[in-house]
Amino acid sequence: MFFSGNHEKEAMTLSLDLILVPQGPEYQAVQRAKLPIPIIAIPAGLTAVEAALKRGLQPPRDRHSRVLVLGLGGSLSPNLVPGDVVLCHTCINGQGDQQQGDRHLLDQLQQIYDNSQQPLAYQAAYSSDRIIHRAQDKQHLAQTTAAAVVEMEGWAIWQQYPQAAMIRVISDDCHHDLPDISQAIAPNGKLNPLALTHAFLKQPAAAMRLIQGSLTGLRQLTQTAHQLTPHLTP
Repeated sequence: MFFSGNHEKEAMTLSLDLILVPQGPEYQAVQRAKLPIPIIAIPAGLTAVEAALKRGLQPPRDRHSRVLVLGLGGSLSPNLVPGDVVLCHTCINGQGDQQQGDRHLLDQLQQIYDNSQQPLAYQAAYSSDRIIHRAQDKQHLAQTTAAAVVEMEGWAIWQQYPQAAMIRVISDDCHHDLPDISQAIAPNGKLNPLALTHAFLKQPAAAMRLIQGSLTGLRQLTQTAHQLTPHLTP
């Protein structure tokens, strides 16, 4: 479901200590919003972010930090298309286990966007340990998990920081295959440009669709982050 409304007369204060964003274009998109609290880049991918969290964030944060995860995600629902914004209330892993987001933080975020001009979907997310590039696999996940979004970092973060919430901006739909870029992401979560280019050349139409959707998602990600600014204090 979606929420919309008018701008608030007085900005409420958002109880938030830091924002975690996958490194690269997503991190750069959020940085452009110039938020007044720490924004920390994390590796892309479940395994890489788990390892990074075990080593500890820099600067260090304790388990009780109030954390918001911001980034792109893939759609598992025909109702979500590139550019749509999703507040993820639940994270589901590959074994079917579920982790709920922090209720107070979710309520605050929902209220903020409810009082803005930006529609917001309220859905569950599936945390995958691999890139889901086939539309058929996405549709199967939607049927078996009841999730509407697929992403690759949320589960690990919520395990480490129980007082967390997550917003994902959709970058690809559930109807089309993506290029298989799984070999382009190293175990440490960094992107291999040569492997990425090779994957794109093998599937140019799918690559173009992914690029266009990602650019749409990144623009919206900056706008979504920017809307938090009046509610945050350094």
